[in-house]
Amino acid sequence: MYLKLKRSFAVRSIVIGILCAVLLLTGCNVTENPSATPADQPSPTPDPAKTVSQSHVMQFTNELDGIYNYCPSIMQMPDGTLYIYYCTNRESYVIVDHIGMRKGTRNSDGSISWGEEVIVLSPTDGAWDSMHACDPSVIAGEFVYGGETYNYLMAYLGCVTKDNQDNEVGIAVAKSPEGPFIKVDCNPIIKYEHDDSLSMFQWGVGQPSVVSIDKKGQVWIFYSIGDKKGYRVGVDAWDLSNLDAPILLSSNDLPHTGLKTINGRGGDYLNNPDVVYDENARRFYVSSDAHPHPSDDPNYVSSHFRVSYFDKPESFSKFKWTEYDLCSPDMTGFARNHNTGILRNEYGHLVSNGYLTVFYTGAIAGKDTLWSYRIHNYNLALPE
Repeated sequence: MYLKLKRSFAVRSIVIGILCAVLLLTGCNVTENPSATPADQPSPTPDPAKTVSQSHVMQFTNELDGIYNYCPSIMQMPDGTLYIYYCTNRESYVIVDHIGMRKGTRNSDGSISWGEEVIVLSPTDGAWDSMHACDPSVIAGEFVYGGETYNYLMAYLGCVTKDNQDNEVGIAVAKSPEGPFIKVDCNPIIKYEHDDSLSMFQWGVGQPSVVSIDKKGQVWIFYSIGDKKGYRVGVDAWDLSNLDAPILLSSNDLPHTGLKTINGRGGDYLNNPDVVYDENARRFYVSSDAHPHPSDDPNYVSSHFRVSYFDKPESFSKFKWTEYDLCSPDMTGFARNHNTGILRNEYGHLVSNGYLTVFYTGAIAGKDTLWSYRIHNYNLALPE
């Protein structure tokens, strides 16, 4: 039976060798940091001063068996309309990633009613993303491509492999948040070159989260990296005003300073980030998977996710993370909690309502975990 190893760093190198030989691995999984200490994972006590509310109403009601939904990107428009983009499969029990979208409206009781699913991006036969297209992140701005101005940009992960290697990051543009999204010729915008001289597993780059800096064409793209240097998160500053000639302004790796493992026994690493920018405070909030992963099946999917933040730095080599909250199975009711996305405005900035809304993928443990992937939300009060 094929399993899908989703957006996490979870399997040690010796296990990777076995899994790559026998499992169908999609473009969203990376090896666990070998420095993470496997140990019992005590669940944190919920802090009532932080946790505003939690809801499981995000589960879409018209799903079929054998369909997964995960890694959401959620955009709230000025009129309150919401758009959620997420990874899904089109055929029941067929593991090929596509990007779905649903339009949402808020009800008087605060719940959200979601419209029918529309597939807005799919793999392209014969292209760099011919196997999977997943991990969307969408913002508004001004992006010229082929002489036309587009108002929305999506960054996403694509790959040609079935063994979960050589992932890359591409972009697509649209004139409406509902699409159609058009893949640009400069793809992949963030490339990965496979090193044939290495015998190691090479995940590549992916899991992008894009934030607009000037609400036009200047953006930062945060993304996971898995190569011979290890696993980490990079951030690239781009001028995407002219997508016929995009300009890379800078590229940095984010340090892990200040991150702790679930059990508190040493430093954790960052992966699978979703980022929102608080323009007033000049602060970036980040939701991400936490480690180590559980020892039971599936041992490649996080049981906890964290919310951390850092102030906009003058230098990416000189800052440290402040951990704010850790969300556990005791708090959600799910054995696995991973692949998060933060509610953002159309530019990837903070929605000013006094708290963060974190959307996460809740799932059961066991061999059927993939088919239980559903999206839920969790409200967290902002730090004072």
